[in-house]
Amino acid sequence: MSDIETADRLSRRRARMLPVLGIFFLTQQAAFFSNPPGERAVDHVRIGAWVLMTGVLLAALVTGGAWFRSREVRDLLNDEVTRAHRAAALSFGFVATIVAGMLLYVFEPVTRFSTHEVLHLVVSAGIVAALVRFGMLERRAHS
Repeated sequence: MSDIETADRLSRRRARMLPVLGIFFLTQQAAFFSNPPGERAVDHVRIGAWVLMTGVLLAALVTGGAWFRSREVRDLLNDEVTRAHRAAALSFGFVATIVAGMLLYVFEPVTRFSTHEVLHLVVSAGIVAALVRFGMLERRAHS
């Protein structure tokens, strides 16, 4: 398979997978909030896993992923249109982060979230919004 065919196949897969990963990540948040972390070792591992997953998803979004592919394939994957979609998705994620922060601030007297929970919600809202937006833009470009 040529580099162009490989890049096209990976680009289509990325357009399908990143929104799915974002939604999967969001559903994991329900499990997190249904069983809030305490001071047990398993709770620290769970928080560490969330931080690691958030970092990997953010890195995949910012760089386009395909870290183990050749430079030529990565360059083909990160064409002008993809870079524009990535910028739009990151912008959308930033807006979602700000909106989540504003909503949590306004509803703080009613919700009584801890600082860790608020940070968790704000970061999760931003990353999920950016992943889903990027995937939608890429899928539209492929159709």
